[in-house]
Amino acid sequence: HMNENPIWTKDNMLSDRSLFMPMLISFTNLVLLILFIANLYYISLNGLQTGEIRYAGFLQIYYLVAAGLFLFLLLLAPAITVSSLSTEEEEHMLELLLETDLDSRSIIFGKLFSELSTLGTLLLSTLPFLATVFIYGGVSNYYLCLYFLGYGISCVFLSSLGIACSGLAKNSVYATIFAYGISFLLYGLLFYGLFSLQKNSYFIYATILSFILLGLLSLLCLTIGRKTLDKRYNGRNL
Repeated sequence: HMNENPIWTKDNMLSDRSLFMPMLISFTNLVLLILFIANLYYISLNGLQTGEIRYAGFLQIYYLVAAGLFLFLLLLAPAITVSSLSTEEEEHMLELLLETDLDSRSIIFGKLFSELSTLGTLLLSTLPFLATVFIYGGVSNYYLCLYFLGYGISCVFLSSLGIACSGLAKNSVYATIFAYGISFLLYGLLFYGLFSLQKNSYFIYATILSFILLGLLSLLCLTIGRKTLDKRYNGRNL
């Protein structure tokens, strides 16, 4: 149970006492609010000039908010996870953890679920903006479910990638560079492939394959992170 995991408990206590999460939520929603208001202003200005309201413009609000939130995820998730593990290693807290009764699995999954709770809270805070699409319609529940599923799987993958990179790299700088490089390259290829198949009948199959690929890569990254911790622990006991 994650409630009994001391890593999970410690990170939650530190998060409750820190201003990072409130500031992150405030900043993210402020940016999304600016995008939301700017798009409404553009629609109303265009209506005054042309005498007609473009219905497609309202759908752009959803696309802007969804794309903006996903961009925040790509920028935040690797950095949060890498900094979390690397900070403990540089402060020699990781060595102390390895000397306790905790095994590498508990440490890895404690960190993973800690970061997932942060990213999940960020997503929940933006639901009012994403819910505006129901006012105008035009986006089916099917695509909304695909978006949330993709966001959830991406949270797991990017957090797992940060764990793997922080385990393989010698310091937090290299780990962050590796995590950003791999994530932007992979998602660039995925988005390019999905965009090229957007109006193709194979789009849904490509999307499902992308989710499966991210899930398998998440397992690989978690395995790498766990093996790295085991190697460090065994090395200290030699």
